[in-house]
Amino acid sequence: MQQQQSFPKKMLPLFFAFVLINSLVLFYQKELDQSKIDPFVVFAANGLLFILSVLSLAMHSKPVDKKNPNAAVRGVMAATLLKLMVLGISAMVYLFAAGENRSIKAIFAGMILYVIYTFIEVRIASKPNQNNNAGK
Repeated sequence: MQQQQSFPKKMLPLFFAFVLINSLVLFYQKELDQSKIDPFVVFAANGLLFILSVLSLAMHSKPVDKKNPNAAVRGVMAATLLKLMVLGISAMVYLFAAGENRSIKAIFAGMILYVIYTFIEVRIASKPNQNNNAGK
């Protein structure tokens, strides 16, 4: 029960990153256009990464059975595979749908956002481990 109550609190850094990135994209929209970075693609990548990070964090936050430590590894691998497939398919759909108007720089911006969200997610997911190891 306590796990469910603390999940929104765990999600706050991801939410703040989402809002901050969207605000920066809105504020620097003209500069992004001049640099041939499509702000809509960056918005879409940010939203998709936020949703995937929340889902991944939910998969990591499930209580781990101490009798089966492989379950935690399977959860991490499943979350990674989910992200890889969804992001890969999304990038391919965008590249084919946009045709000549595609923004490769926006795809690279999405890749940078992926690194940022992964860093935040790993820090959040590793906090319970640090607390458990400190108590031993």
